[in-house]
Amino acid sequence: MSSVAHLPDTLPDTLPDTLPDTSLPDRTPDITPDITFVCCVESGWLETQTVRMVESLRRWGGAFADAPVVAVTPRFGPPLSGKTLRAFDRLGVEYLRFRAPNPYAWKSFLNKHYAMAAVEERCTTEFLGWLDSDLLILGEPDQLRLSDDEDFAACAPDKNIGTSGPDDPFEPYWREACKVAGLELSDLPWVVTEREGIKIRLYWNSGVFVYRRATGFSKVHLDTTLKLLDAHIASAKAGVYFTQHTLGMTMVKMGLRWRSLPHSHNYGMGTKTHAQWYDPEKLRQAKILHYHDAMWMPFWDTFLQCLNDTHPDVGTWLAAQGPLVNSAPPQWKLLSKGLNRLRQQKAAEYQKLCTVI
Repeated sequence: MSSVAHLPDTLPDTLPDTLPDTSLPDRTPDITPDITFVCCVESGWLETQTVRMVESLRRWGGAFADAPVVAVTPRFGPPLSGKTLRAFDRLGVEYLRFRAPNPYAWKSFLNKHYAMAAVEERCTTEFLGWLDSDLLILGEPDQLRLSDDEDFAACAPDKNIGTSGPDDPFEPYWREACKVAGLELSDLPWVVTEREGIKIRLYWNSGVFVYRRATGFSKVHLDTTLKLLDAHIASAKAGVYFTQHTLGMTMVKMGLRWRSLPHSHNYGMGTKTHAQWYDPEKLRQAKILHYHDAMWMPFWDTFLQCLNDTHPDVGTWLAAQGPLVNSAPPQWKLLSKGLNRLRQQKAAEYQKLCTVI
């Protein structure tokens, strides 16, 4: 992949080092899979999360630890701090910044689509993988390896806004969304969620997925998602949701050969579901932890204890980092706040034009 120039390192060093000990643990030599990982980063809290995620990959990713990582900022916003850019240099992260021609730039989840499509055009590895920034790699994610007869892999950890069939309140929206994507609802295969064990029509969580780059999946995924947004339909239950439901639709539309990732490769924790769903044995088996909002105060102590109980080496490392914070300089926080307010207004205007299903 061609190198991309970093922004000038002229900002105050206000973002704390997320790893005082810059040494990485010894790893048993192994053949690095031919994969490039992609993530998004923007000024503020996402900087801390992204650096922490990549650091965990480098430490505990096993054969994947040295895989190329590209962090992307595909829309207008404040620049990253100097410390973040130096952390990227230390961790071997390529930083790509551009302003995508995105008619729905207010929709933050579209950053993922534009980032993946851009890297798909630039990289040369056989596989591409997406990693949300709110992930921790706890062990070698060996299930991310695709075999010769596989093109795509993702996880269905829970039902969320998925549909379990004709009586499900989300079924009408999925039917209309499939029509926009050029599918019939019956085209979607059935999968069983990892958390509840419920059979639903195919609905992947988009926090972690891998695919064969030669398929051109990300370009089609972006086009499909834009087509859905152009259609101005919204769910009566979930509004204009995360756009991640197009992940499976695109995969099916393209006829890709797929495999479902186990819960260990997208195990979720969050403050709202912890009391009901936390399973220490599942966390102990996890290779990829999707922690959502669990690493912020005031949940930090609970989260850290869970890691100490199940992955003590990771818990020890995290204890030195502390909870997540937004350490962007005041002027960039102010700009981000203004941008968020403007984007919320644009989202509300879009919502008014939607047909609610």
